[in-house]
Amino acid sequence: MLFKKMLRDMNEHKMQFIAIFLMSFLTLWIFSGVGAEVAGIQQTVNEFYDETDMADMWVYSENLSNDSINQIKEISTTEDFERQLILRSTANISGNPTLTLHFIEKNKLSKYYPVDGDKFNMDDEEGIWLDKRFADAHNLKVGDKVKVEFNGLSIEKTIKGLGYSPEYVYAQGDSLIPDFKLQGFAYLSNKAFPIENVPYNVILIKSNDTDYQSKLDDKINYDTLIPFNDHVSVKQFQSEIDQHNMMGNLFPIIFVVVAILTLLTTMTRIVNHQRTQIGTLKALGFSNKNITIHYISYGFYLTLVGAVLGLIVGPNTLPYLFFPSMSSFYTLPNWHSGFDIKFVYVATLMILISVIVTYLAAKNISKESPAATLVPKVPKISGKGLLEKTNIWNKIGFNGRWNYRDIKRNKIRSLVTIVSIVGCTLLLISAFGMNDGMNDLKTWQYGDICHYESQLIIEDNATMEQVNNITEDLNGLQVMNQQIEIKANNITKTSSIMVYNKSDLITPTDKNMKAMELPEDGISLTEKSAELLGVEKGDVIEWHIYGDDKWINSTIDAIYADPTTQGITISQDKLEEIGYNFTPTMIVTKESINDKIDGISSINNFSDLQNTWDELMESANLLIAILIIFAIGLSVVMLYSLGILAFTEVERDLATLKVIGFKTKDIRRLFLTQNLILSVIGFLFGVPIGYYVLRIMMDSSGDTFYYPINYNPITIVITFLFVIGLSFLVNLLFSSKIKNIDMVKSLKKGRD
Repeated sequence: MLFKKMLRDMNEHKMQFIAIFLMSFLTLWIFSGVGAEVAGIQQTVNEFYDETDMADMWVYSENLSNDSINQIKEISTTEDFERQLILRSTANISGNPTLTLHFIEKNKLSKYYPVDGDKFNMDDEEGIWLDKRFADAHNLKVGDKVKVEFNGLSIEKTIKGLGYSPEYVYAQGDSLIPDFKLQGFAYLSNKAFPIENVPYNVILIKSNDTDYQSKLDDKINYDTLIPFNDHVSVKQFQSEIDQHNMMGNLFPIIFVVVAILTLLTTMTRIVNHQRTQIGTLKALGFSNKNITIHYISYGFYLTLVGAVLGLIVGPNTLPYLFFPSMSSFYTLPNWHSGFDIKFVYVATLMILISVIVTYLAAKNISKESPAATLVPKVPKISGKGLLEKTNIWNKIGFNGRWNYRDIKRNKIRSLVTIVSIVGCTLLLISAFGMNDGMNDLKTWQYGDICHYESQLIIEDNATMEQVNNITEDLNGLQVMNQQIEIKANNITKTSSIMVYNKSDLITPTDKNMKAMELPEDGISLTEKSAELLGVEKGDVIEWHIYGDDKWINSTIDAIYADPTTQGITISQDKLEEIGYNFTPTMIVTKESINDKIDGISSINNFSDLQNTWDELMESANLLIAILIIFAIGLSVVMLYSLGILAFTEVERDLATLKVIGFKTKDIRRLFLTQNLILSVIGFLFGVPIGYYVLRIMMDSSGDTFYYPINYNPITIVITFLFVIGLSFLVNLLFSSKIKNIDMVKSLKKGRD
C-alpha cells in the first residue's frame, strides 16, 4: 500500500523528483568521472615510472669523470646510478627540428620504453631509438636513417625502435606547449658516440634518502641537482592532475547543495499537502515509525539510484572526453579510467544526507495525533515586512506585491532557485572567463610582449664571435634564459632568469598587460613569482643560477607580469655587475628566418609559436563546452522543476485569479517576474563567486603560467543574457499549464 502511494506521489511530483535524481546523478557523474580520470592517469604514470625505474634525481655537471662516480659509490644510501650525455642536435629533415640526444651508459634508470621495433641494445653502435611521437610527426619508421648535427659533428644512424621515455611525459622544449614537429628525443648507446671518450654531463641517481643532497655536496662538485618532484616533466604533469582533481571536487558541490535544498523543499511540501492521508494511515494502524520510513524512502531511493548510476556512468564516460586533449600534450603508454574508494564514500554520504533531510521534513507531522493530522494545517500568518511598512509599498503594483509575498512565504524554494542561478552563473562565468583569459594570453604574449618574427636557439658550442655576427646580420637581440633557484620567506622555487638589454623586440608589461619600463640597474621579479614567494617591491630575495653555488641577495626593484616565463629579468650590465657571465641562449629578430645557420640549433618562427597556443586553446575549449553544458542543464532542470513546485503550491490562488478575470498572459507575467527577480539576485551573487572559482582554477595550473583574470564586460553581459534567456524559456514551458488550469478542481483543494 505504502509502495503504491509512493509511486503515485512520484508521478504527481515527477519533475521535482526528476530534479533530485538528476542532481544526485550529476554530482556522482562529475565527481567519479573526473576522479576516475585523475585516478587513472595517476595510476598509469606511476606504473610507467616504476616500470622504467625512473631516477630520483639528476645531477648535471660538465664532463663527469670516473672520480665523480667513485665518490657517489661511497655514499651508502646510493641504490643505483648511471651516466648520460644529453645534448641538443638538429635533425637533417624537413623543418630542421631539434632532437635531444641521450647517449646512455647502462639503460637501467629512466629506461627507454620501446613501442615499435627492437628493444634497446647497448651494443648497437649504428642504431638510434627515436621518440615515437616525433617519428609519427615526420613520417619516420623503423629502418629509416636519420642524420643529426651537434657541436660541429654529424652522425647518421638507423632507426631501430620507436618509443617513449618517462622523462618526456611532458616535453615543452622551445615552444609553450609540446610540438612534436619541432622537437623530440632519441636514445643511443654510448658506443654510438663519434668520439672515444664520452663527455658525460648527467648522472641519474636512485635513492630514497631525503638527506642525499647534503651528502652529495660533501663528495663532489656539480652544477645542478634536480630532485624527482622538480623535474619539469613530473612537475607539469602533476600540476595538470592536481588541477583536474580540484575541478572534480569543486563543481559537484553546486549540485549537492541544489539537490539537498530541492529535496527538503519538495518533501516538506508533500508532507504538508498529505496531512489528511497521513492521518488516515495513522487511523488505520500504521505506526509513526512506518510513516517516517515511508517518506524517508522517497529521498533514499531517488538519491541511491542517481548516485549508483553516476558511479557507473561517470568513470566510463567523462575520462574518455578528456583523454584526447590530454594525450595531445602528454605522452603515456596508455590511457585508462581508474577507481578511488572515495567515490563510494561520497555516494554514501550523499544518500545519508538525503535520509536526514527527508527525516527532518517528516518528523514533526509523524508525531501528531491522528485527529490533529486529519485537520488541514493552519496557514502561517505572515506579518508585515519592512518593505510593507514603508510608503514604497503603496506604489508597488499587484504583480510586485504578489511576488514579494510569495517569495516571503516560500523562502526555501526561493533560496533553491537563487542557488541554482548562482551555480549556472558560476559555471558560465568560469567557462567564458577561461575563454577570455586564454585569448588574452595569446594577444598578451604575441602582441604586447613579443615583437619578433623568429627565435633562434643557440648551439651549446657556438662561439661568441658566431653569435655576435648572427646578431649583427639579423639586427637581432641576444637573450639569456637559464634556470635559477629563488628563496624568500622559507619558500624555494625553481624559476628562470631572463637577461637582455632594452629593445623594441621585447616589451615588459604589468599585470594589466600595459607596457612598462624595467630598471636597467635593478632586479625585476614576475607577478606570479612574487605571489608564490609572498614578496613585494622593496623586499629582499635570494637567488642563484643553477650550476653556481653563489647565492645573491637582491632587493626587488620592480614587479612585472609575464604569462609564460616566471622569475627574474635583469640587464646584461647588471648580470655582469653581480659577477655572472652573460651567455646568450637565443637570438630574437624581426627577420623571418627559414634557412639553417651555423651556430644555431633550431629556429622557431612566430607563426609556429602562435600555432602551439592555438592547439592549447583547442584543449581548453573542451572544458569550456562541458562547463556550458552543465550550466544549461542545471538551470533548465532546476528552474522548471521549481516552477512546477511553485505552480502546484499556488494553483488554488491562480484559479481564484482566473475566476476574478485575470488572463493567462497576466498570470504568466507573475511567474516571469518572480523568475527574473530571483535570477537577477542569483546572477549578482554568482559573478563574484565565479571570479573566485576561476581564480582557483587558474592558480592550480602550476608555477609556470600566469593567468590574470580580467572580466570582459561583454562576458558578463552574455552571461546575464544567458541567465535571463533561460528564465524566459522556462516561463514559456508553463504556458500550457497556466492556460489549462481546472478552476473548479483547483478551488476544491485545501490550502497547504
